[in-house]
Amino acid sequence: MKTISLSIKTQLILTFIAISSIVIIVVSYFNFTSNIKQEKNSFIQNSLIQANLLADFSVSALVFRDMDGAKENLEKLKSDNNIQRVIIFDNQGDIFSEYNPLDIREIAQIDIKEVHLVSKKEEFLNYGILKISVPLKHNNIVYGTLYLEKSTAIITKLLKKLFSEVILFACVLLLLIYAISIFLSNYLLKPILSLASTAEEIASTQNYGTRVSYNSKNEIGSLYKAFNSLVKDTENLTNNLELQVNIRTKELNTKTVQLEESLIDLQQTQQKLIESEKLSALGNLVSGIAHEVNTPLGNAITGSSVITKETQALVEEFNDGTLKKSTMQRRLDVINETSSLLSRTLHYASGLIKSFKQISVDQVTNDIREIQIKDYIEEVFLTNHNKLKLVPAKVTIEANDDLVIKTSPGVISQIINNLIQNSIKHGFDNYKGEAQISVCIEEKDENLIIEYEDNGIGINEDIKEKVFEPFVTTKRNSGGTGLGLNIVYNLIIQKLKGSLEMTSTENIGTKFIITIPMKNSLMEKK
Repeated sequence: MKTISLSIKTQLILTFIAISSIVIIVVSYFNFTSNIKQEKNSFIQNSLIQANLLADFSVSALVFRDMDGAKENLEKLKSDNNIQRVIIFDNQGDIFSEYNPLDIREIAQIDIKEVHLVSKKEEFLNYGILKISVPLKHNNIVYGTLYLEKSTAIITKLLKKLFSEVILFACVLLLLIYAISIFLSNYLLKPILSLASTAEEIASTQNYGTRVSYNSKNEIGSLYKAFNSLVKDTENLTNNLELQVNIRTKELNTKTVQLEESLIDLQQTQQKLIESEKLSALGNLVSGIAHEVNTPLGNAITGSSVITKETQALVEEFNDGTLKKSTMQRRLDVINETSSLLSRTLHYASGLIKSFKQISVDQVTNDIREIQIKDYIEEVFLTNHNKLKLVPAKVTIEANDDLVIKTSPGVISQIINNLIQNSIKHGFDNYKGEAQISVCIEEKDENLIIEYEDNGIGINEDIKEKVFEPFVTTKRNSGGTGLGLNIVYNLIIQKLKGSLEMTSTENIGTKFIITIPMKNSLMEKK
């Protein structure tokens, strides 16, 4: 809805006219209604006097049954055009004489001492017919009734004329008031409107050197003086402000350059920290693989020694001719079992080295390739087996064996490695229960959902909201950097264009929900 904006001059004129109109209407209304009441009462009183006089003249004719005399008296009423009919009734209610110039056939309803108006509402200011019933009496003896019907057209005509005069007077008065209001508004508001125009001009041109003048010592003169003072102060403040703005702009430019340099340094530092974390993870991977490979290699060496010893004994007995069938069978069984064990341990060591080789290459190169996500995550857990068995922690991985995703395995490896390290260092630190880590992997709505959950001690409420911020850690005195989950967050959000949610309850556990688009920006870049 559009708002209508009126100038102060128009508002003043309209207000003045509205107040004057209300006053004129109220005064005219009370004056007119007073005149109506006065005219109506005067008409009724005069008509009643006329009826009484007519009754006095007609009573003798009724007493002496002088119908000609009564008729003669009634004929004198011809000069009064307002009288519609006059009827003289005797005490029996019979018509003795009648004056009826309009030939009215309506039966007259007489009621002694009754005076009433039969109003006609359909016409403005028409009060209809005045009906008067006057007793005909002499020496307090009633001989009959005089019934008079009289038109109120004369007062209607008079009141309409009065109404027209009131309307005309009100219109003339309103025009006069309108002219006076325009004159007063121009006289009073002209200097104020001039001041407002000057203020608008100063606001649009920003020329605070403008001054106004008004030769008067009244309130408007004081307003002009205050305006000049305000403009002068504004001019001084503007000049000072421009100087301060220039100074602050130079300082801001300097700070901006410094911030840009700091941001570049920060980005470089962040990248170095990520690379450092990669190398640290790779170092942990090397030590873990070395520890894991050491056991099967030791078993292989032991097995090879057993095979060598049994073979030498078998050869010596064969050369000496002391070899028995039972001895040969026993030594061949030992050699067979030992060779099987040796084969298994060597295959296990080969698998570990293969996993180490692939994962280490992935972490360094970040190449894009297709992987069976369940097998790959199992390999990541295998490289952390030596640390997980120290907790010890039971690992469960649920996923479709055929679920394949094309992504950067190195990023996936770094994410899972950091989550495992987070569980070991924080979730299961001084943990007394049965440690469990579960990973659930599924494809949903063209997204890969990885739910990583441990049943450790959870995350403290004090840092839960800040856990993905850099350098936030509860193990700073134990070598914690506070970068693990921050790197996880950045890898998921920035590298894989995914999302990360976390829920944690103290003494119950922590759960991470990773959502990765099956088609992500890493593929598009390649």
